[in-house]
Amino acid sequence: MDKLLIKSRIVSDDLASFQWNFDLNTENKKFNTVEEANDLPLAKEMFYLPFIKSVSISKNEMLLERFEIVSWEDVLDEVEKIIERKLQFIFSDKFQMNEKTQNIITLYAESTPNPKVMKFVSNKLLTKKIYEFKRDNSNIKSKFVNSIFSFEFVEQIFLNNNYISITLSDNFNWESHVSDFRDFLKEKLEKEFDFNIIEKKEVDNNNSSIQSLDKVSEQIIKIIDEYIKPSVAMDGGNILFKKYHPKEKLVEVVLQGACSGCPSSTITLKNGIENMLKEMIPGKVETVSAING
Repeated sequence: MDKLLIKSRIVSDDLASFQWNFDLNTENKKFNTVEEANDLPLAKEMFYLPFIKSVSISKNEMLLERFEIVSWEDVLDEVEKIIERKLQFIFSDKFQMNEKTQNIITLYAESTPNPKVMKFVSNKLLTKKIYEFKRDNSNIKSKFVNSIFSFEFVEQIFLNNNYISITLSDNFNWESHVSDFRDFLKEKLEKEFDFNIIEKKEVDNNNSSIQSLDKVSEQIIKIIDEYIKPSVAMDGGNILFKKYHPKEKLVEVVLQGACSGCPSSTITLKNGIENMLKEMIPGKVETVSAING
């Protein structure tokens, strides 16, 4: 039976090459964003790695360009395993799949503007919904979530897309915990993670529960969704529209994840949203009130 062979090498400081011994049914293409790679799952998955800048792919080779947040020496082997797993599925008719490669998780820790919050980014999509858990919530039935709270330094958990943001309790810092905690999360995600077991009402990210929205509120939500949320998510947080008060020209928003409790986020985000809303909806907004979730 044929065997999949992969060779990886560092081409330059920025580029790494991954070659395999079967031909993909694809033309030579280069992708600079995950949206561009939407029709090619192998290339698309590479963008879930936070250090990938661009992906070039041909029939039997992929060139990956990196951002300068890691070195290829540190991640080359792990990236090769991810590519091997995807190719095993693509060429499954040619050989027996290696079960050990099917559920490999790559997890990277990223600091956020909030010194109390660390963002752990996975190469896999973890959820299409937003979940937020606090230590004092006694109704959590998920074994996965409760296992995270077994660490005394964890105060809050925020999950969105392919990352988990963890907020520290008071009197703790990430310097002495980040490495061991990353290893713990990686093992849990590979062996036990099943997001369907989380029994908690998710945050209404699309504001669908809000009834009879006025036109200005709809405009505010659209602006937040299109212009604010993507940049906030990069920092491991989220922002939700709560209410618009037309008489006071006041907008209430809720800050979540890394944004919640951040020393700088309330002022920076509040002013940033205010300026944008004043410019895009002139005469309708004067003040934004930011509330920690």
